[in-house]
Amino acid sequence: MPFPSALRRTTPAHRKPAHRARAMVMAVTAASMLGLSLAAAAPASAVTGSACTHQVKLDTRVTATVNFRTGPGTSYTSLGLLNKGQGVYWACYKGNWGYLKPYYGAHKGHWGWVSRTYIDVPMQTD
Repeated sequence: MPFPSALRRTTPAHRKPAHRARAMVMAVTAASMLGLSLAAAAPASAVTGSACTHQVKLDTRVTATVNFRTGPGTSYTSLGLLNKGQGVYWACYKGNWGYLKPYYGAHKGHWGWVSRTYIDVPMQTD
């Protein structure tokens, strides 16, 4: 004969938070075993060309396969890769980071940041 609802066993209120904490630990463990990462903080937000300190306005290329980022630094999220030789419009830079827009490929027409080390700077001739 089934128990009346008043007599059913329930989890005591003081034990519920421990159950939730255990579930969170299991989720984090499962994610790490699958090679996934859970962000503890919000990712760095996108930085636009208004952050630039110097104007360039140049059609050029990237000299290596390089990360295309949301901001001027390695702490910013990578949007993906630009392939070596990819044509780009280099608008400006801040420090060692150039703000550019690829002409073709997966990121065509999107703005992002690349380390200036990997942006081709043509020699100026007189």
